[in-house]
Amino acid sequence: MAKPKSFFNPNAPDIVLRSLYMKYDIDGNGKLDRNELTSLLKDDLGLTDSQVEAYYLLLDKDGDAKISFDELVSWLKSGERFKNIQDKTRYHRLQKAVKMFKKYDTDGSHSLDREEFKKLFCDCGGKAKKLDAAFASMDEDGNGKIAFQEFLKWLNWIPMEEF
Repeated sequence: MAKPKSFFNPNAPDIVLRSLYMKYDIDGNGKLDRNELTSLLKDDLGLTDSQVEAYYLLLDKDGDAKISFDELVSWLKSGERFKNIQDKTRYHRLQKAVKMFKKYDTDGSHSLDREEFKKLFCDCGGKAKKLDAAFASMDEDGNGKIAFQEFLKWLNWIPMEEF
């Protein structure tokens, strides 16, 4: 898979990053929604639609369907930001994980609540008596929902330290 044509310099000073963020935060609420992030990832980083879909879920670490400045900067400054789409096998696994996550995210909230997780857990052969323990262990931040990052850790398909 070809490396995306990014117009972004990862060594850019924070003022430049803040300016980039504000450029796409059209409604000025301090968070990038899906449309705002899509514009940034496509226009300034050169990602495709399917790549945007995967990275939207990866960047939203808390599962609130909004991307904070800190979430974006953490990813932009990491040396691994395109690794998941450059490696064909990793990208294929990531796409499968996105598809599976979206299947169970029936309310489109970009996170799995307890009922959505219950369906996933049971479909994967989990025992009902272990549901509460499994949900609690996956919900690392204790917010009552499973973000995509937490879901990936559970799948253990892609090492999380590389995000």
